[in-house]
Amino acid sequence: MMNLEMKIDQRPGRIALLLILALAATACDDNLDTSFPRPDAPFGLELFDIVEGPVDRASAFDLVTGRGFGLPRGVRVDQTVQWDIVFAVIDGEAVWLPRGFFEGIELSSGIRVMEGEFEDVTRVPDDRDLYELEQPVPVTVGITYAVRSRSDPTLSLPCHIYSKLVVDSIVGDPARVNFRFLWNPNCDDTNVSPGQGF
Repeated sequence: MMNLEMKIDQRPGRIALLLILALAATACDDNLDTSFPRPDAPFGLELFDIVEGPVDRASAFDLVTGRGFGLPRGVRVDQTVQWDIVFAVIDGEAVWLPRGFFEGIELSSGIRVMEGEFEDVTRVPDDRDLYELEQPVPVTVGITYAVRSRSDPTLSLPCHIYSKLVVDSIVGDPARVNFRFLWNPNCDDTNVSPGQGF
């Protein structure tokens, strides 16, 4: 009787293990297309200065939440720590602040200035060392930037999302930045040219 009870008790565990193995095998199948379509046009966003801006307005850019069929968005840092870069005015200079600028937050997201016009940038670097991870980066109208996201917290393996953005204006008091961005919602894919989706 004891052996029969043990076999019955182990059965749900075995079924669960078999399901996990089957899912893993399916996920590794080369024929399974898990890619998302790239947007066919840039989107616009406005962020307020985190220092002097209103608390109830977005000051940070969350690139990871847009992974898949969603959209990257502006977020409030008092409501979430899920963001990649922040807009700030420090000592009179408009800057981008990566996560590593803030004490106690991991060095994960980064930003860098790109050469060339926004439309001409089709790929951004994938090397983490080519991005500024800790220090402020000046925000300049007309300049194109590459953004490397933090790791996607919903996945067990590290996955970064890449984007390009161009600053259209810095206006107001308190200051706010208006920019356009085009991103690739696929893991670790640095192609930021227009796609066929959205």
